[in-house]
Amino acid sequence: MNESQKRDIQTGDYPTKHLLQHHLFKPNSPYLAEDERVAISYQRAREIGRAYEFTAHDIHKLTPKFWKLHADPINTRDNAAFTLLTIQYNLAAGTIAPYAAKLPHLQTLLKSILNFDVSAQYLLTEVGHGLDAPNLETTATLLTDGGFELHTPHDGAVKIMPPTSPRGIPCVGVVMARLLVNGQDRGIRPFIVNINNGKHMYKGITSRNLPTRTGSKPLHHSLTTFTHLNLPPTSLLGALSTPEPHFQATIWRVGVGSLALSLTYIPILKVSLYIVSQYSLRRLIQQNRLPIITFSTQHRPLLFALSRITVWESYAGAALRLYLDANLSDKVRAGIAAAFKACLTRGVQGSLYWLAERCGAQGLFVHNQIVELQLAARGVSIAEGDVLALCIRLATELLIGRYALPAPTNPSCFLALHEAGLFQEARSLMSTMSSHRSPEFNQLILPLCQPLVESIGERMAYEAAVADNIDKDILDLYEVSAMMRDLSWFTENLGMTREEVKRRESETYGKVLGKFGACLRGLGVEEYCTAPIMTEQGSKAFIDGLKVFGSEERDEGTVKAKL
Repeated sequence: MNESQKRDIQTGDYPTKHLLQHHLFKPNSPYLAEDERVAISYQRAREIGRAYEFTAHDIHKLTPKFWKLHADPINTRDNAAFTLLTIQYNLAAGTIAPYAAKLPHLQTLLKSILNFDVSAQYLLTEVGHGLDAPNLETTATLLTDGGFELHTPHDGAVKIMPPTSPRGIPCVGVVMARLLVNGQDRGIRPFIVNINNGKHMYKGITSRNLPTRTGSKPLHHSLTTFTHLNLPPTSLLGALSTPEPHFQATIWRVGVGSLALSLTYIPILKVSLYIVSQYSLRRLIQQNRLPIITFSTQHRPLLFALSRITVWESYAGAALRLYLDANLSDKVRAGIAAAFKACLTRGVQGSLYWLAERCGAQGLFVHNQIVELQLAARGVSIAEGDVLALCIRLATELLIGRYALPAPTNPSCFLALHEAGLFQEARSLMSTMSSHRSPEFNQLILPLCQPLVESIGERMAYEAAVADNIDKDILDLYEVSAMMRDLSWFTENLGMTREEVKRRESETYGKVLGKFGACLRGLGVEEYCTAPIMTEQGSKAFIDGLKVFGSEERDEGTVKAKL
């Protein structure tokens, strides 16, 4: 991936921009029934998917167009639609694409998935098997005619999360199941399964809708059960032969998703920052008519979020370049994705909490977007690799020396010193332990794993921003704010005083505040922000559209819904 392609993923024109004028992408009425809202999300996902005009090559070879989908700000309009899109193109189409090159029946299926003629789902985790998905218990038993019997043996093996209930569009699933051949376990394999025809479930398959996730647009996440379902021989992706494929190789698109999904954190934070900034500029202190943004407690979370966005855009390009480097091992590439996800997950959750809080009670409502985006980001932190589990695996393997991530380009910078210091502390603790499977490791090292990996991400983000020559004041703000989150380490190890760091932080905030207006205009997300809280006119229009309950019950014009 060259520099032009890296920039295009984050800042180029998105093929979906015209959809902002489409009636489907206008804000939903708060009084729509849940089923109607789900139907709209499916329609939005289809429109977005078709706008990208994906080819099998785009999906299989991870072209810039694939990554651009996940960085598209339009995803902030509907997190349910985005969930459908990333499952459709990354997990389902991405799993099928390598097999389709030589199999005509799969080419036909893949074409219908790419065009969103069908909804494609990816059924991996089970009620009883999430992080330990290699132990999943759904079985696919080879039959004498060459077909398979797909079966859920008990409630703990029910597939969880992918939406599989009929939604007006045929649904096909990539189902991960344990292949059994003459009683021999041949490992976890992917199977193509027709789930429903858009109106009715196919015989042998049961779907139960889970309750809607709090604060999220409804999607009807499901529990899916297979009861002695017969599948044709062509349903298996791959061969029956042994030895069994490595589990991580079978689910390789989950690893891709760890990085791809994390890209959406950037537009999520951009949109939230823009909304809160507009609110903070228009909201006045009545006594002297000053906007509340003049208070440091109001503008500091905004400036910190701006520094994160600016640095993360550079980091995204650097992480993609490393992830796509064929000279790096799969484990190192997975580590690059894990560090990126860990760094952005912590950062975006922290910023979104403060941004929502700076809007008071109005920040708690979904129509103002921020809290909905915050909860969507929480879903991203779990999907395609729970961030804590990724950190435990990566930090442990780095500590025991199985491999190493790219070394710092400037080992003497503050964030590189912090990273090295944390790892030195962890290795010192480990030197007294019998192994990484000891009780002491569990008690002392596991809690350190996420901070260790986050420190890698912070350092890599800083290096990427330095390489991109971003504004020095914004870069300094990112650095000192990262230092403030572990201030004790810097005071204990680098001879700094608390006052020294805090004064540096204050000076840096002051410098960035003077540039905030221009930087805010440069975010490029104004058209994606629909929150009424941004303007007086928007707030009035929203209020005028709410149900009104008056005192004259017999007056038909008093009790009504204005939609």
